[in-house]
Amino acid sequence: MALFGYVSRTQPYLAVGRDVPVGAQITAADLVTVHLNPDPGIGGVPGDRTDQVIGKYASVALLSGTLLNANALVDKPFPAPGEQVVGVSLKAGQMPSAPLRPGASVLLVSTEESTQDKPAAAAPTIRATVVHVIAGARDGTATVSVAVRESDGPVVARLAAQGRLVLTLTSGS
Repeated sequence: MALFGYVSRTQPYLAVGRDVPVGAQITAADLVTVHLNPDPGIGGVPGDRTDQVIGKYASVALLSGTLLNANALVDKPFPAPGEQVVGVSLKAGQMPSAPLRPGASVLLVSTEESTQDKPAAAAPTIRATVVHVIAGARDGTATVSVAVRESDGPVVARLAAQGRLVLTLTSGS
């Protein structure tokens, strides 16, 4: 009778060693190395990339004990001086069907309503940068965090609360 054993080859991945708040700069003390069996479904950061992670900023809250995901990190602090980060809940048709990625340049277009007394003026637009995206559960919705000029933050927040924004993807120019 032959016994066959399965020998797995674990690989090192970076995990979060302590809670890291949104916007905090990543330090070596925030990271630990864990050993896992490689799997195509694991989107973790390989353990040998510590130097590429230290100094980046958390774009979402990182919880202790979770596997570090490169999509949760950005190169620049945010909000940067003179900026605000605003969450915008969008439905299908209010944003492109192409995936939105952190760092993407977008234009927020107000969908101001016209009345019978006055026609709609040119739609106000606000330049923004995508900070984080949370896709809805198969319904085409998404919550998109965008960085805007500090003076535009309250306007974007008001229009977003009223559901009167459309997000367009731009070339960044």
